[in-house]
Amino acid sequence: MHNHFPTLFGGSGAAFLLDAPAKLSLTLSFPDGLVTIRQDAAFATVGLVSHLNQEDAKNEAWRVLQEALDVLAARKQAMLQTAEGDCTYLVWVKEGTGYELVFVDTIDAPWAMSMSIEGTATAVPAPSELPPPRHPALRFYRLAAVSDDLFDAFRNAYLALECLASDATPKGRSESELNWLKRALAGPLSAGLPSGVIGPGAVDDIYTHGRLPTFHAKMGATFYAPHDRERQSMQVRFDTLMLLVNCLLQHRFGHVFVSRDASMSQSLYDSMASASFTYDEIVFQDGELQASLPAVVQTMSSPRRFNQLWCRTTVARPSSLQWIDTIETRKAGDDWTSLILNERVPLEGVNEISVEFNLLQYNGRSKRPVHRR
Repeated sequence: MHNHFPTLFGGSGAAFLLDAPAKLSLTLSFPDGLVTIRQDAAFATVGLVSHLNQEDAKNEAWRVLQEALDVLAARKQAMLQTAEGDCTYLVWVKEGTGYELVFVDTIDAPWAMSMSIEGTATAVPAPSELPPPRHPALRFYRLAAVSDDLFDAFRNAYLALECLASDATPKGRSESELNWLKRALAGPLSAGLPSGVIGPGAVDDIYTHGRLPTFHAKMGATFYAPHDRERQSMQVRFDTLMLLVNCLLQHRFGHVFVSRDASMSQSLYDSMASASFTYDEIVFQDGELQASLPAVVQTMSSPRRFNQLWCRTTVARPSSLQWIDTIETRKAGDDWTSLILNERVPLEGVNEISVEFNLLQYNGRSKRPVHRR
């Protein structure tokens, strides 16, 4: 099998990055689509039978690819994982007699803040050297913070919460786990929760729609398999859970040992994003060949991605190019951003090209707040 990115096919489809290139070429045909994995190639492609819109095509192709990777692992043919699944991918959908090809990329925009205080110099007594804290909850917290897998991260974050709750008050013999957890948070742990940090119903949601479906896999009951369509809701749920655990750890051990990240208001995030999405030219390249087109940028607020604004530009396919390996944007002639594709992507059958940029703004002192597998 050749190693070129395949010509776009199917009623719609998508391509996702693998965390490492495959050692051999493989195809799997399902009733709803064809999965193509090529030796030493960065992308796995999924051509779907159905004519779907962009969002549905992305989600359906993602599901089919994950099922294909399950089969390949069970057969011992390949042990592969996706990477940057919600951050970097390609989608194609029917547009007239051809396709609209959509490139999606995510731009990291970490920020930091510092503070200094000036005043009259006075003698400040040296703080006493305190021993670092030791608690099993810290282990679960660390594993939740460093995991690239969203469901592993959620499970460890919940175990950190469970560990802190059980240390504060034992679970009653006939008490349900949810009632015990709510009693602990409303009682001995309540001092660690500043007003307004956790909204009403958050604990019920974390337990009912997070803990229960991710801690078991009983057929006939509701459970979440990793990498399924619940990823987006679980990402929001995980962020709330980690904020809850952070507050409790800081209250228990003090801000000297456990710190909460500084944050900005949503309106400030939005104004920074809107000011960033101002390029006026888009350049497609294939090696030394290039085609430049004027760009009209649409800033999108619904649905949000990573709870932030994103932008979209759609242009007619440049007739002078047969492939694309790089996409650049410029503002008044100056470079704005560059998207270097991991492979040359063919334009055969393409009528329109759309480029979408997500902007991921976050505190640079914390881990990138998006799970990439």
